[in-house]
Amino acid sequence: MFRASILVLCLVSVSASAATILGFGAEADYYTPSASGDFDYKNTHTRFGNNDESGYQIGLFVEHPVPVIPNVRIDFTPKTSFSGSDGIGGSSKVSVTQTDITPYYEILDNAVEIDFGVSFKVLDATVEGTINESLNEVIPMGYLGVALTPPYSPIGMEGSVKYVGYNGDSLTDARIKLVWKIGAGLGAQAGYRYESLKVSDHFDLNSDVTFKGPFVGFNYRF
Repeated sequence: MFRASILVLCLVSVSASAATILGFGAEADYYTPSASGDFDYKNTHTRFGNNDESGYQIGLFVEHPVPVIPNVRIDFTPKTSFSGSDGIGGSSKVSVTQTDITPYYEILDNAVEIDFGVSFKVLDATVEGTINESLNEVIPMGYLGVALTPPYSPIGMEGSVKYVGYNGDSLTDARIKLVWKIGAGLGAQAGYRYESLKVSDHFDLNSDVTFKGPFVGFNYRF
């Protein structure tokens, strides 16, 4: 389903513009998502009821001036657990850990920045309840990132979308945020993240679940 649908996007443009100098960045956010919908894996069933949880998300990226070689971004969301009902009067807990490895190209790099590439989402999930199960998948997704930084303004806006879809099934991971440049490479940020997983009877999985919520944090860019 997911594996065959997106790899065409990875190296579409060898001539995409590269960063003029070597740069790197790091960011860390406090993230408070809620879960809603149904998550059925093998013999387990979990129905979420918009319960809120708290966690963290971390991002790192490296950009360089070599045109053909892509830049790289890594996003990590440590294990976040969501409780729900199991459909037979009991409860179950789904814990999800995500690592996204994203090679990308910069096609604009000025007041408007545009990046595109492929993101490989390493998804580890466990279901604990009457029956315990674990799910491990690597899912390739298309990636698009946009940043708007008005000249002489300390405030900008950034957004990104990772998406793959096939035959009615889809996975979406989208973020939007405001960024405030404090100085000396340090910045603050606040935004919102939305994730959706819709799968119908593939890999022993039936899912129509949404994770979404606000985040706030800091970043450093050099």
